[in-house]
Amino acid sequence: MKMKNEELPEKDTEGSPLTRLIIKIKNAAEEEAKIINREAKQKLEEIEKGTKKLVDEVKKQELEKEKSRLDFIRKRTETEFEQKAKRIIIQARESIIDQVFEQVKKEMLVLRDNKGYSKYLENLLIDTIRNITAQRMKIIADKKDKEILNKITSNIAKKEKVNFKVDVSSLKTQGGFILTDDYGRIRIDYTIENTLKASRDKIRTKINEILFV
Repeated sequence: MKMKNEELPEKDTEGSPLTRLIIKIKNAAEEEAKIINREAKQKLEEIEKGTKKLVDEVKKQELEKEKSRLDFIRKRTETEFEQKAKRIIIQARESIIDQVFEQVKKEMLVLRDNKGYSKYLENLLIDTIRNITAQRMKIIADKKDKEILNKITSNIAKKEKVNFKVDVSSLKTQGGFILTDDYGRIRIDYTIENTLKASRDKIRTKINEILFV
């Protein structure tokens, strides 16, 4: 008994449904891959931009910190130089004051030996008693000035109607005197030592006016 030949499946061709399906799937996969690649590239670009921005921000912050540090150093240096300059000016001023004071001191300490010493004491007494109302005054002085003061007070008493008592029992001084009234309410120290002490401040003020104003 002869069997009929069975029909074999047709060979797959490009136009077959299976091939078209395979191609469609392949194209879809390739398109999906392209999309994924584009998204990945875009994401990488965003990451790179973000990283660059972060790096720039960090650099900016570091630069700001460095700028602040340099500003601090500059200001501190300026302050140090200003303080140093002030110290130099103060030292120069004190040096000038010391030199002037020493010169004044030398002249004052030999004032007793100067021909104008008598006139100096007389002017001190006259200027003082004309500004006070006491009728009796006591002069405390060094014994070296007893004779000259007795002569001066005698002349002044006649003109100004003031009585003087010269006391040379205890005071030791390079010159000048201390003037008081009978009740001790008035006491004016005109000794050379006290005059020198007071003159230093006057010298300082005068030098400041001349050189540093």
